[in-house]
Amino acid sequence: MRFWCSGLLLLTAFPLWADAPRMRDLPTVERDVVDQAVLRGVDFLLTRQNRDGSWGSPTRTKHLNIYAPGDAHAAYKAGTTALCLESLLRMEKGLSTFPENAGAERREKLSEAIDRAEGWLLENLPKLRRSSPDVLYNVWGHAYGLTTLRWMYTRNVPVAKRSERLEKIRKAAQKQIEMLDKCEYLSGGWGYYNFNMAARKSPDVSNSFVTATVLVGLADAKAMGVEVPERLVKNGLTSLLRQRRPDGTYLYSENFLTHASLISNSPGSLGRSQAGSLALLCWERGDVATQAVVREWLKRLVVQNGWLDVGRKRPKPHESYFLVAGYFYYYAHYYAAQLLERVDDPSLRADLANHLVSLNLPLQEKNGSWWDYPLYDYHPFYGTAMAVVSLLECRRAMFGF
Repeated sequence: MRFWCSGLLLLTAFPLWADAPRMRDLPTVERDVVDQAVLRGVDFLLTRQNRDGSWGSPTRTKHLNIYAPGDAHAAYKAGTTALCLESLLRMEKGLSTFPENAGAERREKLSEAIDRAEGWLLENLPKLRRSSPDVLYNVWGHAYGLTTLRWMYTRNVPVAKRSERLEKIRKAAQKQIEMLDKCEYLSGGWGYYNFNMAARKSPDVSNSFVTATVLVGLADAKAMGVEVPERLVKNGLTSLLRQRRPDGTYLYSENFLTHASLISNSPGSLGRSQAGSLALLCWERGDVATQAVVREWLKRLVVQNGWLDVGRKRPKPHESYFLVAGYFYYYAHYYAAQLLERVDDPSLRADLANHLVSLNLPLQEKNGSWWDYPLYDYHPFYGTAMAVVSLLECRRAMFGF
């Protein structure tokens, strides 16, 4: 009875919209407020970087730990470090648009942290492998690694070092594509578990959101001039589209093609739909991820955000309403913010950005971090990285830089 009543209250506060959701009017967040939040987040990452250049560790264990057989933590660290490095590279590129108090000292610290992180990533990303027959967490490291390698590729470095550097980055990207080829599921697409049987090519079912993340990474590789097998992209898109409903919701995985689940409803898909739309647009499927679809799902994320928020920081995956897991919160906002540039109405783009900023600024911790799910000691770093990327993209949509 208590659960039913609380669910009814949530449904009243965060309704399931049949029509296009309506956003309420909000005052515009001042640029200085956004800037200070970003700088605090960046400073958190700078002060908590590991000595070897990475972020995160297999500490802070709890009674309920995510399954991590073999060398699974290498995947956690690679994915986390790639996201942190991406956020710092974005920050370095846009630092000149921040107030003077961002200053030369922070720029020097930022550059040094990026150099260390790049060294770690170029050394360790090519070594990343599947940790056991039943787990493929490494896929996250390969996918986020490709996106970060693209940001490394566009970094401004001395001309004398540029040619050798670019070739090294391209080789690292090519290696990630080879590993993603090996980790592709038999039916196409990607996931991170293989509980059906031990096989080189998993006969298990792919996840829509993992496949979307990989497709975005592959698009970043292509943008660097790295060859991406057409078969991989075609199979990934086919898998993603199989899991997409006409209204823009995405199934959690292909398991749910034959039976219904709460996680497949609109609130359960809030995180997945943003990544799905971006992946389709990266591969020129605007016929599916139309302007209307992108707009509606960005609005849904704003209006129905409470369904994600109520699952934030819960220690057990999928224990919240609509089986939402905490780790979908910043994942959703990370991809939503990157979709903003696809919105063709500047006024709506700025309004959506302002709503996303307004949702996330109050969630920043006292130490400057953001986190949504307790995952050993990786969560404050990947959470902060995703939040910083989101705020930087929103800042650009709101203020033009």
